[in-house]
Amino acid sequence: MASTSTRVTVILAALGFALAAVPVRAQPTWRLITPEEEARDDIAPHVPAPPDQPAPPTIDLLRPDISQPIQNPVTIEVRFEPGPGNMIDMDSFRATYGWLGINITRRLLAHAELISNGLIAHDVELPSGSHRVTLSIADTAGKRASRTFNLSVSR
Repeated sequence: MASTSTRVTVILAALGFALAAVPVRAQPTWRLITPEEEARDDIAPHVPAPPDQPAPPTIDLLRPDISQPIQNPVTIEVRFEPGPGNMIDMDSFRATYGWLGINITRRLLAHAELISNGLIAHDVELPSGSHRVTLSIADTAGKRASRTFNLSVSR
């Protein structure tokens, strides 16, 4: 006497074979574009796609390590990488604080040392808590990048 699970397996296999033998009705074809649309497109001016745009600069925060709470005083080190074939335009640098975008560019630059494609600021005192700083920079091609860093400062 066959077990219940064996009978169910045999029945399901037989049903599968039966369904596989049923011819599938051919789906009607449909047009992605009409012949009129194709004709209009064929006579339209063929404007080449614009060339690939150069990549914008990148902004990397080298110090401090913001993956964990920061201890005061802190050193802030930022590196900028221009897009291919360009240079960083340090005159375009902007730094803002918080959700209101308070401009802290002059304050940061007054205490920072400009280094090759970046800046470094030593002995920075930040209030305890969470802070949002957005940095932006452009390169000589006029491409601008912006990056926001969320800092958590220990009490």
